Amino acid sequence: MYRKTLIGGATAAAIVCAGGTALALSGSDRPSGSSGNSGTTSSSTGRQHHGLLGRGKLVRRLAHGEIVMRGKDGFVTHDVIAGTVTSVSSSAITVHAADNTSETFAVTKDTLVRLRSNGAGAPSSIDKVAQGDHVFVAGTGTTTLTAKHIIDVQN
Repeated sequence: MYRKTLIGGATAAAIVCAGGTALALSGSDRPSGSSGNSGTTSSSTGRQHHGLLGRGKLVRRLAHGEIVMRGKDGFVTHDVIAGTVTSVSSSAITVHAADNTSETFAVTKDTLVRLRSNGAGAPSSIDKVAQGDHVFVAGTGTTTLTAKHIIDVQN
């Protein structure tokens, strides 16, 4: 159980890092001339503006990414993608991202699937994921990607 929790936490950290890296490479979301502070700032209207991690902005903007992390036995490459399911079965899922990148991940008995609806998450299974669903997938692998986490986002 501890190992699954540790892997889940590392994957979540990798997801946040991938989004931050992608955002850093694509440029700032602040208008020119605004404060360089990425924390909470207020404008002349009194409205609050949250930094890059505020209110899920980072994850909502993520298309796909690759993060390499130091593991116990060496380096591990984590691949992440957010997009629309174009194909799904009990053994594989293909996701098409907003930038027209598609990735296929193998699905195993160890793949954790969650359904996120109305701001809450619940355990689910791959047979509940359908073509056209918006998902976030994180996995590992060298020649064949294996999904470790699939989050099916329902509006």
